[in-house]
Amino acid sequence: MIRRRSKTRIPIDIERALQQLQNMPIVGVRELWTDWLNEAPPRCQSKEVLRGLLAWRVQAQRYGGMSREAKRRLAQITPASNLARPSPKIAPIVSLRPGTMLTKEWRGVMHRVHVLDSGYAYEGKAFSSLSAVARRIAGTRWSGPRFFGLEAKGQAPSAGQS
Repeated sequence: MIRRRSKTRIPIDIERALQQLQNMPIVGVRELWTDWLNEAPPRCQSKEVLRGLLAWRVQAQRYGGMSREAKRRLAQITPASNLARPSPKIAPIVSLRPGTMLTKEWRGVMHRVHVLDSGYAYEGKAFSSLSAVARRIAGTRWSGPRFFGLEAKGQAPSAGQS
């Protein structure tokens, strides 16, 4: 019986090889990827992610990847919509009724903004956007809704949120 030569050159002592990856710079991880797997590494810029991918691939080739049952179960519990590339988050439209007054304390001063039919009024001047008012108050660029507390800091806006 003729044995076909493996395309990969995975080290015999995987645990030791994987320990070496921990302190290796990304250039070294890429070289090992090419050497061990006989293919170009992915265009990953994160050494931590690349190390994890290489470790998983090496172990999967040595010990076997996921079982058919695991793959079948994963396909069952993963909605098809999660498999597609996620769509970008769409910022919610802030809906404020004309006549609403927004207040913001900024550096010890209370600021009041009136919502108009087409824009905002602050200190007797009209502004087309809440961000323009926030910029006037803070002196730097801000998201108007975030500045006035209409959107939580660090919260990624999602479609359908109001």
